[in-house]
Amino acid sequence: MNQAREQQQEQRTAMYPNQKRWTHLPKAGLVLTLLLAWMLLAGCGSGRDEEATATPPPPSPTPQEQLAPTVAPTPIPPTAAPVAPESPLPTPQSAATSPLATPAASPLVPVQVDNGADCDIEPHLDLAGYPNLEAQMGCPVDAASLAPVAIQEFGEGPQFDRFMLWFSTNSQIYVLYADHTWQQFADTWQENVDPTFSCNPLGGEPDSPPLPRRGFGKLWCSDPQLQEAMGTVVKEERLCQHSVTQPFGSGLLLACFEDATIRYFRILNDGTWDVLVQ
Repeated sequence: MNQAREQQQEQRTAMYPNQKRWTHLPKAGLVLTLLLAWMLLAGCGSGRDEEATATPPPPSPTPQEQLAPTVAPTPIPPTAAPVAPESPLPTPQSAATSPLATPAASPLVPVQVDNGADCDIEPHLDLAGYPNLEAQMGCPVDAASLAPVAIQEFGEGPQFDRFMLWFSTNSQIYVLYADHTWQQFADTWQENVDPTFSCNPLGGEPDSPPLPRRGFGKLWCSDPQLQEAMGTVVKEERLCQHSVTQPFGSGLLLACFEDATIRYFRILNDGTWDVLVQ
């Protein structure tokens, strides 16, 4: 049996020749040797790890870099402009007192005709073009009339200073003299009864112009002094295209519309008259 063991030992020694040296070392020396080997291996690994992870120191500056002045980096402006804080809106009081404040535009107000708020009867709107109507005429004493009015100029034109006016409302003829006095006469001429031309002091065929006709002609023929004061005519009588007549406290106001012209005849209670052409 011992022989068999010896044979096994010899075979193991032949296969592992170095094992014999390790087996003959004392056990304490073997442990110490293994511990030293482990420490050497651990130290080598740790050095490699520290060498791999450590940050290399920055390179030393060259002499040229040491002498170069330090320049601060230029700040990059932002791409978007900063938003200014919103300023408060001025109050109406500050806007009004500020010398630079622009006054607000006045709203458009339509032109209003003074209809005589202090008068019981209002003036007709077609008389509103007469300046200072109430100051010149006072308050109306009756409503306006749109009845036809005939007009006849006498003397030389175009700025006539003598007229006869026929009012259909009461068949009255107003004679307006060159001295700005006036007289009122009844119209006595009758259609199909009286001739068109009541007289012919000029001789020849009666014609208008130069003779007045109908009611104006009959009145003109009735008084030689009237003929001399008024003279002859250069235009035939005609109706105003549109007429407005209204009595006021100071007299009668007539607006005679013809084409683009308006003539305002003011026939006053004091026996005078005037005309305004627009």
